[in-house]
Amino acid sequence: MHRDFTNVDAMGVGMFLQTLLLALNERGLGSCVQVSISFYPDVLREQLGIPDDLTILSGVSIGYADPEFPANNLDTPRNPIGENVVFLDA
Repeated sequence: MHRDFTNVDAMGVGMFLQTLLLALNERGLGSCVQVSISFYPDVLREQLGIPDDLTILSGVSIGYADPEFPANNLDTPRNPIGENVVFLDA
């Protein structure tokens, strides 16, 4: 993302990223957002030729999941939506 953009623009990037991940999943590809790489911008710039005028928000790993790999079979329970969201009626 260009350095002149703001947090609002970063939210737009996040929405695009979610849509990309959903499209990959629909096509049978697995993905994993890699936010931790943003803590190593110098390494990424050197290895990938990323110019200084771009901010590194995240990366994305894309590939076919190995169903035999134990981490791909984790069951991660989710809280009921009512525990995380407050709905307000007008």
